[in-house]
Amino acid sequence: MNDYLPPFFTKARHLKIYKLLNQHQTMEIKEIAEELGISQSTTRRDIELMEKLGYVKRFFGGVSLDKISSEDIEPPFEIREIIKAHEKKAIGKKAAEFVEEGDCIFIDGGTTTQFMVPYLKRFQNLTVVTCGINVAYALNKLPGITKIILGGQMNSAAHSITGKIPLDMMETYLFRFDKSFLTANAVSAKFGVTNRFIDRIPLKQRAIELSEKTYLLCDGSKIGKMALGQIAPVTSICAIISDSGAPENEVQLLREAGANVIITHTFQELN
Repeated sequence: MNDYLPPFFTKARHLKIYKLLNQHQTMEIKEIAEELGISQSTTRRDIELMEKLGYVKRFFGGVSLDKISSEDIEPPFEIREIIKAHEKKAIGKKAAEFVEEGDCIFIDGGTTTQFMVPYLKRFQNLTVVTCGINVAYALNKLPGITKIILGGQMNSAAHSITGKIPLDMMETYLFRFDKSFLTANAVSAKFGVTNRFIDRIPLKQRAIELSEKTYLLCDGSKIGKMALGQIAPVTSICAIISDSGAPENEVQLLREAGANVIITHTFQELN
């Protein structure tokens, strides 16, 4: 997969194309161009780049989704990082409010946690350990932070480090965290915090065990859902930080189960 990341406005068009193909599976170039109100030449360039990134397959005059249309397969990382971007920004901002000067924190890999990083630039004495390659890259621009990225097997689809090596690294150096900030595929009162990919679960579980407090950053679409394997019960989490898109009845069930759910609002909602 090409490691080139298009600028935000191009990725926004990619997201629209991705959503159209999710609905129709196969479309002609001219149909996409008409639907989005852009030229066919621009559409072709977008489609060519999306194919290089592994999102779609081109054929003469049209395009179809590659395997990513399946519900069992995550959309590509570059698509996921702009889905619900405003909501994730609000969640990241709120999460950063729980960080204090002098803290040693763990930040999980994922698209939501990277939105937390810009709000850490105010710190002059902060240590951040992460398994997220995207998170590490964003942290590298902040001078007041000591950055540690866990080594191990790289999961290219997740832009994250997984496997046994990062766990061994934590044990070798006796890591302890004031706070950890995790992501997950789903959370519900009945099934707790769950994840679709079980190879990512042990590191999340160990981060919880090594932390004084754990915060779950989870956009509203994941509230009330269940994934394959459990990371932890909701009572193991200090707070679940989500957005106003979370179903109110599911939020209420989480609170009744003992979870502290914090609902954030985007700039557009507040104005």
